[in-house]
This record gives sequence, C-alpha cells and structure tokens, in this order.
Amino acid sequence: MDEKKQHIMTAAAEVFTRYGFKKASMQDIADAAMMSRAALYLHFRNKDDLFRSLMEWHHGQALKAAEAAFSSDQPFVPRMERALTDFTMTMMAPVKASPHGLELFEANMILATDINTATSLRLRAIMERAVTAAASEGEISLSATGLSAEALADLIYVCLDGIKRAPNGLEKLDERLAALMRMLNASTQPS
Repeated sequence: MDEKKQHIMTAAAEVFTRYGFKKASMQDIADAAMMSRAALYLHFRNKDDLFRSLMEWHHGQALKAAEAAFSSDQPFVPRMERALTDFTMTMMAPVKASPHGLELFEANMILATDINTATSLRLRAIMERAVTAAASEGEISLSATGLSAEALADLIYVCLDGIKRAPNGLEKLDERLAALMRMLNASTQPS
C-alpha cells in the first residue's frame, strides 16, 4: 500500500473510532488526513470503500501478528496462545478503544463479510500448518485427541470465536484462552 493511502487510512481509523461509522463523514476523514475531500475521493469511491480498505488492511495486520507469534521459538502451546491473543487483540483493538465499538463491529460484519471470511480461512490455514509442524516434529501428539491437524485447528478456531463473542469476551479473553491452551496442552502431550 502506498504511503498516501496508509496516511488516509490512519486518519480514517481515528475518525471512525471517535465518531463511529454512521456519523463519520468523508469530510471528517479528509480533515483528519489534512487533504481536501476531492483529493480523498481520488483514492476511495466513498465511505464504504474506505472502510472496507481499512478492514482489509487491519485484518492483514492481525494475520501478520499471528504469523509472527507462530514463528517464535517458544513451545507449541505458548506459541498458539500468543498467536491467538495477538490476532484477536489486533482485530478487536479499534472496537475496544471506541465508544462506538459495537457499531464498528457491526459495520465490519455487514460491509466486509468477504474479508472476514477470507481472514478466517487464512487464520485456520496458518493454525493448521502450525499444528501439522508441531505434530511432525514430535512437539505434540494428535493421537490422543483423535483429530487430524485440520480438525484440531478448526476446533481451536471455533473455540476462539466463541470466546470473543461470549459475554465479557475481550475482558476475559486472556483467562479463557489460557484455559483452552491448558486443555490443548493436556490433550496433545506426546506419550
């Protein structure tokens, strides 16, 4: 992404966090980016287009955070926990930081459904590769779980999604994710 678009999206993120999606205007974003509204329209067709681009960039950052955590030399379960925490906190930071968090979350679900789906599939694939590598290196054993690497990665993803959506999801994320990782560790220990 070019530097100008990055600057605009940084300004847009601040505006959406401050005003919410519905009340934010292209003029507000142009002002925050210190450019004219006409110049802003040279980069983005409308507010929905800008928001979708912001979500695509933001989801990419969350995936990079997960991949970086999986690249560490920690044992498998702490790597998994760090990757999922970093992914979730990167994804949810704007929601958590804004009094309009629920509105931003809903706008994301409506305007960026395809981006959300693609991100979900990429995260599952990253997790599956990590599980497969850990099993092939003898770090974990899948035999006790009776699951394939793909099925275990899917189960962990579904649990993470449930944790995020549960009451007090972000507030209890660390606690619930740590409990899930203890269960993962206990069920995948090589014999």
